[in-house]
Amino acid sequence: MTRKNIISMVRVLFVFTAILFTTSCQNFLDADEVITDPNRVTEVTSDLLFNSVQVKGFFMFEGQLARTTTMWMQQMDGTDRQFAGFAQYEVTEGDHSGEMSGIYTGGGLIDMRKIQADSEAKGRREYAGIAKVWEALVIGMASSLWGDLPYSEAVNIESYPTPKLDKMSDIYAALQNKLDEAIADLQSGAGGYIPANDFVYGGDVNKWVEAAYTLKARLYMHWAEVDAANYGRALAAAQKGISSTANNFKTYHTTTEVESNGWYQFFKNRDSYLRSGRFLVELLKTRQDTVRLEQYFERLDGTSATGPTAFVGSDPNNSNASASSLSDIYLAKDLSTSILSWEETQLIIAEAAFKTGDEATALAKLNEVRANFNLPALSVSGSDLFTAIAEEKYVALFLNMEVYNDWKRTGYPESSSDFSSYSGLPIPRRLLYGSGERNANPNIPAPSQQPARNENDPS
Repeated sequence: MTRKNIISMVRVLFVFTAILFTTSCQNFLDADEVITDPNRVTEVTSDLLFNSVQVKGFFMFEGQLARTTTMWMQQMDGTDRQFAGFAQYEVTEGDHSGEMSGIYTGGGLIDMRKIQADSEAKGRREYAGIAKVWEALVIGMASSLWGDLPYSEAVNIESYPTPKLDKMSDIYAALQNKLDEAIADLQSGAGGYIPANDFVYGGDVNKWVEAAYTLKARLYMHWAEVDAANYGRALAAAQKGISSTANNFKTYHTTTEVESNGWYQFFKNRDSYLRSGRFLVELLKTRQDTVRLEQYFERLDGTSATGPTAFVGSDPNNSNASASSLSDIYLAKDLSTSILSWEETQLIIAEAAFKTGDEATALAKLNEVRANFNLPALSVSGSDLFTAIAEEKYVALFLNMEVYNDWKRTGYPESSSDFSSYSGLPIPRRLLYGSGERNANPNIPAPSQQPARNENDPS
């Protein structure tokens, strides 16, 4: 099958998924409704399911979950309608309900498991390994946001119509095992079949192995506050992770409208809702980080300025709908955003090395990333080095949800700004379970019964 035919086949999936992920006001169908629909095709090929998995995943990482967390982290600011409330931490169980349901259905966990089962039955280990990396990526991010989730019983609706909540720690342990399986599958050389519609790496199993190791490192870092031994585990995994920016795990988009970038699609229809975050804009100015200032944000309308004064941010205390929006680079239809990257990998090594007593490696890795953006090398140590690493990662992972997880662990950027609370509300440390899932599953507690923090986020 040619790439042109693959793209044509996937367009309808982009349309469907874009509709769902550019708004958080509507929920996905409940899983049992999807399964019992007599008009639904009951058997589809793994390649068709894989299209759905990828499209769903791309829009998960470029959709409402990303918009919410980037507002909370002051990379962006909500300036209109419900987004002004989101920016001030005013969220309800309905605001991310569709996103929670989407973890499981329509390209979610259920379809990932079908691909794995089919591939393993046919001896296609490398294909199974790719699907396992996708599972660990999506479920890992979901658990980092919601904590305990239906997982071990989530794919067998007939036996478990109301699946239990698995502890977050059990989910992460299972995902590390899943990634070990994936790496073994990908390195097996077995199967003789790689999906032609791999929009991330084009079937390059070596790049998938690197991504799996970076993901292992990321997931270990999520638990470093609970068990400092995870710094060493993360360091070992990251050293086998993504080795160059050319190997970044990116979304895939084209200039065709229905295949376009999720941020572009959102701004096309809701241009007034989001603007650049003042904290990040001013930080980039202070750092004299003009490369990324101009990459990330647009100059003000009508300005003739050519320097940093052309960029203005907004914050919830001083909401400014006239502030700089995203740049043309980030609003390009065919922009591919990084979900896992070389930059993240190097900065995981830097933080983990620092925490295990190797400041020389920590500083070297920090400066490697800075050099990639034409910034001078730093000569810092101790707490200043740790802050510099956290700051660099905050800047490098623009629009990436992982910044939210980093903040919960490092405290950056809260310690350097005035956005710890608005309207008397603190920054949420987890998302509320979606109302759609709660109404369908009695094991999901009501908002008042949910914890303020996840298991990996001690007070």
